[in-house]
Amino acid sequence: MPVNKIHAAIQFAALAHGQQKRKGTEIPYLVHPFEVAQLLTAEGAPEELILAGLLHDTLEDAHIAPEQIEEEFGRAVALLVLSASEDKTKSWEERKAHTVEYLQRDAPYEALLLACADKLSNLRSIAADHESEGEAVWDRFRRGRAQQRWYYAGLLRAFAPLQDTGMYQEFCVLFEEVFGC
Repeated sequence: MPVNKIHAAIQFAALAHGQQKRKGTEIPYLVHPFEVAQLLTAEGAPEELILAGLLHDTLEDAHIAPEQIEEEFGRAVALLVLSASEDKTKSWEERKAHTVEYLQRDAPYEALLLACADKLSNLRSIAADHESEGEAVWDRFRRGRAQQRWYYAGLLRAFAPLQDTGMYQEFCVLFEEVFGC
């Protein structure tokens, strides 16, 4: 895999996310797309998917235009990033229901892998913070534990085609740790 594309995506993501922090923490946001790319790399994902992992939140969180991603990294990467982006003009419930429905019905395998890596990274953070903060962790989210459980349970069902991957297996374990059966 040519290092220059990965390097370019790292720089692009770093500039796009700037000084953003992970929700409710002082951890630089950039840790999240790096972890997503690492999870995809560990699964043996192709370069375009790893690039999309690095860039997956630039549209909705950094207000980058899809055309800019396509110009810099190609149409396939831009389409994958679009597949991982939510319409922030809609309510939380509408966005999450749409995401779960898309993943269950329409998402190609690579989009499922990208979404699983993204949501696993988020669930890792929630699990670590839940361990140290307890139920107070839910205060940093727009919706509380019950709504988050509903969303992550839907994701768990949507990710079933990935059951042979390490990401899916870890997702299952963390879901049970955080939310119970």
